[in-house]
Amino acid sequence: VALSSNQFGALSSAQVSAFSTNDIAAIETADIGALKSAVIAGLTSSQTKALTTDQIVALSSSQIGALSSSQVAALSTEAVAAIETADIGALKTAAIGAMTTAQTAALTTDQIGALSTAQVAAMTTANLGSGLSTDQIVALSSNQLGALSTGQFGALSTQDIAAIETADIVGLKTSIIASLKTAQLAALTTDQLSNLTTAQVAAITTANVAALTTDQVVAL
Repeated sequence: VALSSNQFGALSSAQVSAFSTNDIAAIETADIGALKSAVIAGLTSSQTKALTTDQIVALSSSQIGALSSSQVAALSTEAVAAIETADIGALKTAAIGAMTTAQTAALTTDQIGALSTAQVAAMTTANLGSGLSTDQIVALSSNQLGALSTGQFGALSTQDIAAIETADIVGLKTSIIASLKTAQLAALTTDQLSNLTTAQVAAITTANVAALTTDQVVAL
């Protein structure tokens, strides 16, 4: 605690790796930002797990970007939720892919909205299907939805599908529209269907067209 920011800035990865988890947790929030990104990258999983939510908030984008997949996987759900919206975009795509379902579920809607398309594309199908809430689905932008693969989109529940904002439905690739399961297409609201582009409508399979309700057909 007595060490200053300048002193922390002088520490090497080897020196900090010698710290106990209690030592790590004792670093003042005003000082943790002085740690070199290389030092942050050198923290063990146990040391990373020892970081407090206040320390996570105090980390810079560069420091957040230095975290490895194993380090991010070691964070508590509270720590993940504490990453500032302005910094969440710095996380490596591999780190996003390494997140657990519980960690993904802990992301705030603001954090979800701040993810890059590459980060969204890195999400696992398990996390998309079980980790994201309908509120988080609503937070996804048209561009973010456009980054999803057919496999990722196929993992979404019918409730997730219905939660996509009408203005964002146009972001879906035609290949995703073509891959929709009958139950997923049936979950689309009339407002969502009416907002589909002509290319998206043309991509609906014959089997799925036959499964549309009268109200859904009218909405096209």
